[in-house]
Amino acid sequence: MTPTISGPSRLPELGLTVDVVAAALTAADRESDNCTDLDPPILEGLIRWGRATRALREQLIPQGWTYDNPNNLARTIHPSGDFAVVVATGDEGTGLPGSGAGPRHARGYATEQAIHANGQLAFEFDALIQLTTAGRAAGLGHLQTWFLLYYPDGEIFRAEVSLPHGFERGRITEWTERILLPRLGRRSACGPARRSFDTAVALPQRARSSAPPFAAEPAG
Repeated sequence: MTPTISGPSRLPELGLTVDVVAAALTAADRESDNCTDLDPPILEGLIRWGRATRALREQLIPQGWTYDNPNNLARTIHPSGDFAVVVATGDEGTGLPGSGAGPRHARGYATEQAIHANGQLAFEFDALIQLTTAGRAAGLGHLQTWFLLYYPDGEIFRAEVSLPHGFERGRITEWTERILLPRLGRRSACGPARRSFDTAVALPQRARSSAPPFAAEPAG
């Protein structure tokens, strides 16, 4: 299935703007600027992801958005309660219309259930019952889940807000819609002593006892 490719004019329908996304990524870059080669290789990427999530929430919560973190899936929830946005580090295809994009790191059980819920209208009734039960067990509720993917590329960020509907072996395989953002300038380009990207994969955390026996979402 070929995804619908949209531009930034679509964002206001989701209660978002390019400026909100840019501000979140700028704040994230500011925090990760403190990393050096003496830090564990994974730290820069983790800080950037965590602060991007926090900065997005700081802007949207005054507008009536809420948030939760079921099994480490850090969701920022629209005031309507109909959908949520999850921030994730993207891969090299992020923001490029001719490429398949996806999160840089493999995702876990909570992402899998959230993506299944995105496509639940395509399931037969019996499958819907099973999916609803699994989603409740994971603490996910009934929300559509969009991903804000970003990729640091020298002096810019490439970014998109996209709706997945296919998932296999920890990877998002298909998208319903991809909203591609313009190139976003970074606060500062990484200097020669800085890593331009996180080079290690985040290890998944142990799932909470209330969840099914699958790993919780990896950070980032």
